[in-house]
Amino acid sequence: MILDSTEGPIENPQNFSPAAERQSSDWDVRNASRNYIWLVLLQGGSIALAFATIWLLTRKFGSQGYGGIVAVIAASQIAQVCVNWTSFSLVRFGVDEFVETQKIAKIFWTRFFILAVNIVLAFLLASFWYPYVATSFNFLPETYWLVFAHFVSLALWAHVQLSLQGAKMPRVQGFLQFLERVGILTAIIFFQSIDKLYISSAILCYIAGSFGATVIGLYRLRSYIWAPFSVDLEFIKRVIVFSLPLLPFTVVGYFSGNHIDYVFVSRFLSTRELGVYSVAAQMNGIMMVVPTVASSLLIPLFVTLEKEDQTHKIDHFFNDVLPAMSLVWCGFCCLAGFVGFLTIPVIFGADFAGAISPWWILSAAAAASFPVWVGYYALSQAISATYIAMFSAIFAAITNIAANFLLIPRFGLVGCAWATVVTYLVSVTCFAFLLRRAGKIALSWTPLSILPAVVGAVVLTITVNAYWSLLAAATITIFLSYIYRNPIKLAFAFLRNSLEK
Repeated sequence: MILDSTEGPIENPQNFSPAAERQSSDWDVRNASRNYIWLVLLQGGSIALAFATIWLLTRKFGSQGYGGIVAVIAASQIAQVCVNWTSFSLVRFGVDEFVETQKIAKIFWTRFFILAVNIVLAFLLASFWYPYVATSFNFLPETYWLVFAHFVSLALWAHVQLSLQGAKMPRVQGFLQFLERVGILTAIIFFQSIDKLYISSAILCYIAGSFGATVIGLYRLRSYIWAPFSVDLEFIKRVIVFSLPLLPFTVVGYFSGNHIDYVFVSRFLSTRELGVYSVAAQMNGIMMVVPTVASSLLIPLFVTLEKEDQTHKIDHFFNDVLPAMSLVWCGFCCLAGFVGFLTIPVIFGADFAGAISPWWILSAAAAASFPVWVGYYALSQAISATYIAMFSAIFAAITNIAANFLLIPRFGLVGCAWATVVTYLVSVTCFAFLLRRAGKIALSWTPLSILPAVVGAVVLTITVNAYWSLLAAATITIFLSYIYRNPIKLAFAFLRNSLEK
């Protein structure tokens, strides 16, 4: 109800003037702070609900049983590689279509048809790909239906979420993500109350949450997608040309993320340690909601600015705003690592104490990935330079696989976490280099802004002392804040002016 009262009048396509207003980049700029605040609040609620869900499941099943749940979810997410390679076209071409027509029917149904074909092919070819997934995660044959149902629910939910971004409805998307988490937690509590909470029923709760949010999302999109449109071969070609570089990006992207880490942990270590590591990884994923929310707002903004030929505003963002925001986020990541050191054993129990060091190190990975999500990735999508994401993912995947092979057998979960840090550093370096080479961004002090978190993680690994790690990170943060005090003042003046609008 809160969402409807603040956003409904703006996002009602029946009312021409407000919808027309949303077609301009001025709307994105004027509403940036309000949209972001709403999304952060909604995502904060989603984080709290996700945290409560993890807590309940870890208390119920322990590290061994919880590792089994994570394995099913990770397997279905890895299988997304079969269908999600065209998903980002919903934002890129959805914003274009919305700016021109106030509809997204053309790209929605074009991409839905591609999605449906890919899901059918994934089902028909399951006998080829599923045995490898089952072997990697030590699944029983009957687990297939849970994996596939979760796989389909995630694919459809992703289609609806990105369609909402294309129609410039970010708060609706945030609200539905929150509602999804409410549904998952409520269902788990229900099964627990009737003593029917098993690993299979817990996974069904996740599936039902995604499907429920998808149905509501389709209802909210009805006025934007049920509209006359024509699909010509030239448009299909544009979608395919845009998406083709994202196919290898999607494929190798899973080899540079936590899901492939789960495979290595399962093979080199144990299901119990997978459960321990997944707590750290999922807490890290929850924290990464903050920058990914910003990315969901920046892609439509950058697309609109490019369409209006206002690239000077993009230059200002990368030169002045992004480095300062990255340094602030880095400080937050360091504090989050320290808080995890104090609270993980208390909240999750002694069985999960091994997640402390991986969590702190993964916080450095979150700091390293911030410039990608809050700038580099959004710009590469807006200018249709999808090859940048492709090359970044390729180098990151090679790094992650090699680092996991080298570090996990020797250093265990700490080695896995460091493999992720190195992978993200490679990714952000590739993005920055290729965007600068394309003449889209200038060299700035953004790379230095992630230094405190990385140094803090190094100190923690060497000394196994959280206090020394926090001191090292704080010292470097203060030093950088002093050296770049003038650019930081400019950045915060810009953000303050945006908030006043």
